[in-house]
Amino acid sequence: MSRVNSVLLVDFDNIYAATGAGFTEKVANWVLWLEDGALSERQKRRRFVSKRVYWNLQYDVHRPVFEAAGFEAFNCRAFAKNKISAGKSSADIVLTMDAIEMAMQVKDLDEVIVLTTDSDFVPVVNRIQSPRLRVVTGGKETDPTYELYSQHADAVVHMSALKAACDYERTPRKWYRFRSPPPDVPAPRLVQERRSPFMMKVRNAVMDEMDTHTTRPTDEHPHLTRAAELVMQLGSRTPDQPIAREKIVKALSAIPDFTTVPHKGQLAWFGLRNYAVMMMRLRALEPSIEVRPQKRNGTQVICRVPKAAAPAAAQASAEATA
Repeated sequence: MSRVNSVLLVDFDNIYAATGAGFTEKVANWVLWLEDGALSERQKRRRFVSKRVYWNLQYDVHRPVFEAAGFEAFNCRAFAKNKISAGKSSADIVLTMDAIEMAMQVKDLDEVIVLTTDSDFVPVVNRIQSPRLRVVTGGKETDPTYELYSQHADAVVHMSALKAACDYERTPRKWYRFRSPPPDVPAPRLVQERRSPFMMKVRNAVMDEMDTHTTRPTDEHPHLTRAAELVMQLGSRTPDQPIAREKIVKALSAIPDFTTVPHKGQLAWFGLRNYAVMMMRLRALEPSIEVRPQKRNGTQVICRVPKAAAPAAAQASAEATA
């Protein structure tokens, strides 16, 4: 089975504060947890082409254990005296530059893991995410960051799962299996099946639509129009930027009849054969959805949010001036 080519960028100050001593004492364990496929695409194992950790000078005592686990460690000292005295560092900007540079330059890269719960990295996630590049972040289930990153990243490592991963050991492989089973990812400790406001709004709207029993042509799936609206709602948050396939699938999962594989008589992709064909059909319903077939990276989807039409009075004034 092929592996996911990934890079791991760790905002140490942030994650250490959220996880505690186990994060530094058992680096090999939680790294193996990630390598064995925790929260990866289709639970494939990862091959880390680069592992980097960014911290303030005071944490340099942990350098030996991280370097033993294959990390490059970067001291990101602040430069302003007031920031130095406050114990701050330049780790955020250094990590940001590395994430963007590696996303653009590392050949055959499939994934970037930005291990942080700092919400300031949301623009970084949106900047590097693309149909070919998956982005995984961290998030605290005890505050809004887990829900926030669930709306933007392709997967979120919540902190209770990362704490549990500090004791991870690979399960021995059965003689009849090609590999050991992928690691378990425990549900968020304090909040079960937490949904973002956007997803709740989507599900409520879908259920309202089902209650209205709107009549539609018999040759068209009854929820295609709603699916196009959901893609536009998703794309309006990051207009003119590619939308990851995982995000579109997650949004459409609010529609009861939507499935990516045939299941109990339900056809996959609304009966439209595959993801690309479905997106072309949605484009026919909503011209602002732009679909670009890619030679190597599947189908790229971009929402072109139309500019508001000029007020009639302004148009009349312009015509009078002309």
